[in-house]
Formats: sequence, C-alpha cells, structure tokens
Amino acid sequence: MTTPNWVKDAVFYQIFPDRFARGRHMPDLGFEAWDSPPTHHGFKGGDLCGVIEKLDYLQDLGITAIYFNPVFASASNHRYHTFDYYNVGPAVGRQ
Repeated sequence: MTTPNWVKDAVFYQIFPDRFARGRHMPDLGFEAWDSPPTHHGFKGGDLCGVIEKLDYLQDLGITAIYFNPVFASASNHRYHTFDYYNVGPAVGRQ
C-alpha cells in the first residue's frame, strides 16, 4: 500500500465535534453551557456547521486536513457507542 502524496505534507487537526464549535443556527436543545466543565453524559452542541464556520480559523493555523472523532448516530457525546454507521447523528449534522 502506498501513502497518498497529499498526506505526506498534511497538517492534521483532530476535531471532537460536540466540543469544537456550535453552529450559529443550532437551536438550543438543552445543551450544557459552553463554558461549563464537561460531564460524562452532557452535550455541548457542537456540530458540523460549527466546524464549517471555523474553517478560516483552521486554515490560518496552517491546518490542511481534519480527522473527525465519530459523527455517527449515538447516545453518547463522544459517539464511540455508535448504533448507526450509515447516518450522521442528528445533533452533529442536520439536513
């Protein structure tokens, strides 16, 4: 297997969507306050729209590739307890 050329010089940034940025159009669904300490079962409400809104910021940092934590449907905020690998979780990405 050969490493793709674009990866060789990429600067990756790992994003945990729930904790990265809440998009400006995300309705308040009873999320924890953004600046409160995280809890095991609480959600902060970060979503893919929040990431899109911060792309200029990431580019200014020199980021050229994003590695996302799971974004699939799950009952946990980290989404490693995925129950549907075919759909983005509704709290992370809306259509």
